[in-house]
Amino acid sequence: MPASRANARRRQAIKALVWFHRWLGVATCLIFAFWFASGAVLLFKPFPSLSHADQVRLEAPIDVGAVAISPRGAVIAAGQPTALRLVQRGGAPAYIATTPDGTIAIDARSGQRLGDLSPEDIGADRRSSPGTTTPVAIAYDQWVVHNRFDPLRPFYRIDLADGRGTSLYCSAKTGELVQRTTAADRGWNWVGAVLHWAYFTPLRSSFTAWDRTVWILSFVALLVAIAGTILGIIRMLAARRRRTPSLTPYRQRWMRWHHLLGLFASVFVLSWTLSGWLSMDHGRLFSRGQPTAEQAARYAGAPLATALPNDLPAAIPADTRQLDFTVVGGRSLSVAWQPDGTVLTYDGDYTRIAPATLQDRIGKAVLTAFPEASGFSVAPIDPTATYALAEGWPATAVRVTLRGKALPDVYADGTDGRLLTVMNDSRARYAWIYYALHTFNVPGLATHPLLRRIVVLIPLMLGFLFSLTGVVLGVQRLRKIH
Repeated sequence: MPASRANARRRQAIKALVWFHRWLGVATCLIFAFWFASGAVLLFKPFPSLSHADQVRLEAPIDVGAVAISPRGAVIAAGQPTALRLVQRGGAPAYIATTPDGTIAIDARSGQRLGDLSPEDIGADRRSSPGTTTPVAIAYDQWVVHNRFDPLRPFYRIDLADGRGTSLYCSAKTGELVQRTTAADRGWNWVGAVLHWAYFTPLRSSFTAWDRTVWILSFVALLVAIAGTILGIIRMLAARRRRTPSLTPYRQRWMRWHHLLGLFASVFVLSWTLSGWLSMDHGRLFSRGQPTAEQAARYAGAPLATALPNDLPAAIPADTRQLDFTVVGGRSLSVAWQPDGTVLTYDGDYTRIAPATLQDRIGKAVLTAFPEASGFSVAPIDPTATYALAEGWPATAVRVTLRGKALPDVYADGTDGRLLTVMNDSRARYAWIYYALHTFNVPGLATHPLLRRIVVLIPLMLGFLFSLTGVVLGVQRLRKIH
């Protein structure tokens, strides 16, 4: 009697699992197919972006001679910002201050706060070329929908008559060019990144709505994949126990293909769905690799208002396109971006600072941020290392290794001291689970992009074919209802 009850419970559990996989599979089969297909496109055509080096190359040189307000004066005028930079905005130098309440532009000549630029200001800028259209004002656009653009909104889109359908996006707040797309970029990304990441403007314009929607959707998809894998193994074992053993008990063509392809693709489908779900983790289960507010404050060592110089940046080269002001270890740094994308780093008194001196300051500042450490060492990173490629660190990044128990490695930019990642155990586990399983950015493949694309493309195509069998079965199931 107990054995029969156990068998009945087992059959009931399998029946519930079949129901769950069948109907949730009907709801998600197209999503799986879209994910695999768009992932293949994304391998070859990433989302459009304008690198910072390209951005400064397109900017006008700062009129340093017209600057009459010191960096410290700009900080006071902005009301204690967290970051400050000097750019050429609408034909005149301006400080751009990042504050908790948003982005503020300060006239570098008078110290007055500036309003948004007008279309005439943008159109008259030297970056516009003959044949361009009148700048179009936008708040959100498919190609500037990411929340990192939020402090720069609204934008003006400038369409160039260059035969490639190029569009430039200029911030009305700062006057900086922040995005560039072409007609080819936009076309491929509609079936690539936009589809893969659910980057549709109405949804993505709210980070919270997008984050929760995609997290829940990918979690449901993960459960569907787990249920399907369990059922596939159960059906295979049952088929193997028959008088004429087989891998599958199904005779119906599409069901048979779905089962057989699922047996071979299940490991990849599970790992890829799991890692895709983890791409939406955003600190839910794993560390985001960012310092706490207290650690960041100790690393800086002083607020901008007291650390920045109270004089003009007279030593900065005349062709400088952007001047960033940061504080590391209680002393300010000024980073001058040149038109070729290189940077010149100056100490608080505008004298050039040697890379070794800056690295030592970064190491000491990190030691201050983590007072439980007993010492540190600093070394440049290998730009071809797995973490560097996966996290997108610049080639100028350095690694600070702290001495002590259970302490993270801290990565910072060796040109401006900007903290990049606090690689604690949680972040390191996340990096391996996500990057290794989803993007195959692992040693041996990370430095061979063509080989990595081929290795990723094969299981993606297998997953796509498997998903198509699910789509056919889903359509057949829905037809039976009607």
